[in-house]
Amino acid sequence: MLDEKRLAERLKNGDTAALEKIINGLSGYVCTVIRNFSRGMLSEDDIDELCADVFFRLWQRRESLNSEAGLRAYLSAIARNAVKNRFRDAPPTFEDISEQQIAGEFSVEKEAELSEMLGALSDAMETLPDEERKIFLRFYFYGETSSEIALKTGLTESSVRSKLSRTRAKLRNYLIKRGFDYV
Repeated sequence: MLDEKRLAERLKNGDTAALEKIINGLSGYVCTVIRNFSRGMLSEDDIDELCADVFFRLWQRRESLNSEAGLRAYLSAIARNAVKNRFRDAPPTFEDISEQQIAGEFSVEKEAELSEMLGALSDAMETLPDEERKIFLRFYFYGETSSEIALKTGLTESSVRSKLSRTRAKLRNYLIKRGFDYV
């Protein structure tokens, strides 16, 4: 397991060996964030290229890195922004979307429904108590394990898993009440 705080401190001081350890330890995580956030709209080559860009940006911005915030959260934010920039700079073409429609991977209706559901989910997240929201975001958004969350919050792993289960149920009920019955 990586000591992210220590590696972040070393990185801030210009330690290239720390960067190498971060890349080796977290490149799979960064590629997964990019893959999930791009929702199948990028090739594996594009994902690999963006992953490399993320670590390059990390190196460029190392002096402003907040070691307390956590490397995963920081890398996740850089990765999401890299995907957004890629789509802003070179949005998918009609041909790309048409190929996905033919393959059954994309439809305007599904995208509209998903967008509406994500808006409702965002609203639902605002109704959660702070602790539940933070645990949920750490697990599902930042990719932290229940044991990592337990260490950071002082809870037991079983307590973290229970809170995640209850939070999922609350969010599911919230969405079902708003007409998203396929959740």
